[in-house]
Amino acid sequence: MTAASGSPEAVVTDPPAPTWRLATLPELAGPTSVLWDVVSVDATHAWAVGSEAYSPEQPDDTGTPLILEWNGTRWARAALPAIAWHGRFDLVAADSPSNVWAVGSTAAAGPEDQVTHVLHYDGTAWREVPFPRGNGGNYELITGLTVVAGHTWVVGNRQSEVIIEQWDGRSWRSHQSPAECRTGGTSFGGMPNFCTVTAIEAFRPDDVWAAGNGAWQGFKGPLLFHWDGSGWRTVQVGINNQESSFEALAGRSSGELWAVGSRGFAVRGGGGSFEVLRDAPGGALPDVATDPAGVPWLIENSLAPSAALATYSNGAWVDMPAPQPPDAIGMSLHGIAGTPGSPLMFAVGAADLPTSPRYLRAVVLEYVPAPSTDSRA
Repeated sequence: MTAASGSPEAVVTDPPAPTWRLATLPELAGPTSVLWDVVSVDATHAWAVGSEAYSPEQPDDTGTPLILEWNGTRWARAALPAIAWHGRFDLVAADSPSNVWAVGSTAAAGPEDQVTHVLHYDGTAWREVPFPRGNGGNYELITGLTVVAGHTWVVGNRQSEVIIEQWDGRSWRSHQSPAECRTGGTSFGGMPNFCTVTAIEAFRPDDVWAAGNGAWQGFKGPLLFHWDGSGWRTVQVGINNQESSFEALAGRSSGELWAVGSRGFAVRGGGGSFEVLRDAPGGALPDVATDPAGVPWLIENSLAPSAALATYSNGAWVDMPAPQPPDAIGMSLHGIAGTPGSPLMFAVGAADLPTSPRYLRAVVLEYVPAPSTDSRA
C-alpha cells in the first residue's frame, strides 16, 4: 500500500505477547513425579522441589525427594547428600544463589509418623539442618518458608499449636504466636481459640508477614500476621464471620502485599489499609507471586483437573490457560515464583497421565518475555 505522498504506508502490528510454555526437564523416575514449589533469585538461578519414584500403590515407603536447579538455560537435578528417607520436598525459598532452603517430610502410614527435614544450600553443596521437633512428637504440618538477609522462617501447625521457627544463622529460635491464638478462650460455637498459618513472606528481619486464619470471641475469618522484630500480632483485613482462610501471600514490600484465599477473594494493601477483591478466581488458589512491577499472578486449579494462571490487569482478573503436555489428560499447578528484576517466571506442578491407575509427571512452566521487535536487536 502506498500513501498519497508516494512513500510506503507503515503497517502497525501488535508486538508478540509474553507466553507461558512448557520447560524441558531431565528424565524423572516413575511411576509418579510431582513438583510442589519453586523459587527464582535471578535469571540464571532457580530451584524447584518435589519428588520422583513415587507409587500410589505404595504410599508409605516410596518417593525420592527431588530438587531441580535452573542455570539460565536448562533444568537439571541438583546433587543432594545421601537421603535415607522416602518422601518429598514441599517448599523452597532463597535470598541469593548461596542461601537456598528446602523443607519436606517423610512418607508414613499416619501423620504422627511423619518427620520434617530441612536442607540448606550454601552455593557449593546441600546439607541437612536439624529441625526442632517440639514437645508434641514428630507430627507437624509445615506450610510456609521464607528467607531474607540470612534469616530463615518456617511456619505451620503442630496439632493445634502454631509453629513459628526462625533460623538466625546459627540455630533455630521458636516464636510465640499472637496472644489471640493461644489465650485459651472460646470462639464461635464454644470452640477453643485457634489460628492456622499457611504462608509467610519476609522483607527484612524485622518486617515479616504471614497469612492464614483464626477464630476467637468476636472474630472468625482470614488473617494476616506481622512480625516487627519484637513480637507477632494479628492483622484483620476487613473480613469477619466467614469460614475462609488465606492460602498464599506475596509482594514486593510490606506496603504491596497480595493475599489470596478460598471462596474467590484476594486482598491487596499493607499496614492497616487493605482492599478486598471479591471477584478473584473461585478455584483452588494454592500460590501467588508478583512480577517486578508488583503485578500479581496466581494459580487457579479446578477439579477436572485443569490449571490456569490469572493476573490482575486494569481492575479485573484475566485468566491465561496453562499449557500442558500433549499426552496429558489434565494438570494441576502447586507453586509459582517471580524473578527479582526480571519478567521471567516459573510455575510447577504435575500432569495427569492417561494410565490406570492414574500416574503423574512433573512439569515446569516458564513465562517467557515478549521477544524484541527492534530490528537493531
